[in-house]
Amino acid sequence: MAPRLIITGSTGYIGARLAAMARERGFDVVELGRRPGAKWRIGDEPAASDLEGAVGLVHLAHCWATPPEAAEEENVNISGTLKLAEAAKTAGVPRFVFASSTSSRREALNVYGRTKFRIEEHLAASEAVPIVRIARIGLVYGGPRTAMYGLMAKLAALSPILPMIGLSRKVQPIHLDEVAAGLLALATGENQPLQTFVLAQENPISFAAWLRILRRAQGNGNLHFIPVPLTAALLACRVTKLLPLIPTVDPERVLGLAGAAPMESSESLRLLKLNLSDPAMVLAGEFGQTHEEQSRCEAQALLRYLGIAPTEIQLQRLCEGLRREGLAPLGLSPAMIRNPALLALFEPPANRTRHRLAQALYLADLASEPERTPGKKAGFFGAMLAISSDVLLFPLRALLAGRYR
Repeated sequence: MAPRLIITGSTGYIGARLAAMARERGFDVVELGRRPGAKWRIGDEPAASDLEGAVGLVHLAHCWATPPEAAEEENVNISGTLKLAEAAKTAGVPRFVFASSTSSRREALNVYGRTKFRIEEHLAASEAVPIVRIARIGLVYGGPRTAMYGLMAKLAALSPILPMIGLSRKVQPIHLDEVAAGLLALATGENQPLQTFVLAQENPISFAAWLRILRRAQGNGNLHFIPVPLTAALLACRVTKLLPLIPTVDPERVLGLAGAAPMESSESLRLLKLNLSDPAMVLAGEFGQTHEEQSRCEAQALLRYLGIAPTEIQLQRLCEGLRREGLAPLGLSPAMIRNPALLALFEPPANRTRHRLAQALYLADLASEPERTPGKKAGFFGAMLAISSDVLLFPLRALLAGRYR
């Protein structure tokens, strides 16, 4: 029988990856509170049948609906976590992992950090102490661009000049997969010491350096900053809620950044046998794959805009051509990719006919090349024909390349 692992918050940014990794490694995952038909929510008394027989429980769920400054007896994140940990101990679960944050401090500027600290304090004084392990998690990146990671990626790509606070503040990035592996080790590993674990890079980097890594990974140039005071940043957060087409920034996240301070993580990483990757290299690989997908979608939209039902070979050739000219990806929005007719809005009426004719010639140029079948070598005559075609069409290619740069 597969060992049972209980996860709360299993559909969130970290929880979804943790659940998938646990299943890949042969665990029977119980998604407490997120299963179809399940009625448990943080704060409820869990059913004994859900907890019994589990090798570990990872508590990731956090209720944002609770008033942030609610008294401890009314804050469901505090009372609910204690109730869950004590029920797990009663049910015989040997390990309870509480996902905290590196912003967890008594004097944290944001309510989230202070709440996490209060939960840690209550767990340390609870009956569940023997099974509790606390994981303070750093700045998580990678995978689906959601949560704080998605917001930072959008901001970094938004403009080469950004107003920003806390540029000299140190952050400790850690990849989503590494966080999931660390939590899984804590929840299932034997003889882990009774201490607080820190899942974060050993060598912190400045927040400014982190944003530049995100921008370069997305294929953009350098990033410059206009330092702004915290008060102005909080005011800007309120403005983002009123303006369309720009990411909305939660003041809590800004306060969390302003109060961030590095934590020592080397001992935790050693105990959990985690060797963290270089964020710049990992992100370059992840965004590189995304660029290929984006380029293909854009090529498909361009062909559809010209009234062509694209074939595989046309898509391949147009992608290659745009890449060769340094035009891929173009940066078309998802709405334009879904509705290529919207491209007409960006085509000046006076140039429309000429533009379409040029595009048609360019496509004809691509289509004139010989069929390329992967793995099949062209013969001598085919190669000569291709070379001759390239030489004859070179002036036209050069003209079009210059026009669309």
